[in-house]
Amino acid sequence: MSPRPPAPRFVIRASADRAELAVHGELDASNTVELHDAVSRAGPGHGFCVIDLTRATYLDSAGINTLFRLHRELTRAGIRLHLVAPTGSCPRYALNLVCAHDVMPVHDGIAGARAAVNGGGC
Repeated sequence: MSPRPPAPRFVIRASADRAELAVHGELDASNTVELHDAVSRAGPGHGFCVIDLTRATYLDSAGINTLFRLHRELTRAGIRLHLVAPTGSCPRYALNLVCAHDVMPVHDGIAGARAAVNGGGC
């Protein structure tokens, strides 16, 4: 039996206009509360929140549900949520299955998300 992978780390960076949160590792039912709490702490006071899933190795339905819930909550607070999930990655595949791009912007890389935020685009 192989050891369980390490718990994900949520790395938060904030600037004047946005909060960025990078997910490292798996995002599943075992840690969605931590993701929600991290975004809730990082998001207020910013016009945008970017969740970067580039280093996420797994995304299940609980993680997807949490991302949609965060989108609803942040939208009510006047904060635009952007996701980063590179084409071909596990998170991007899962997000495509539920058409997340129809609800919130999903970018291939952090540079694209930052450009959209800086330019005021979606």
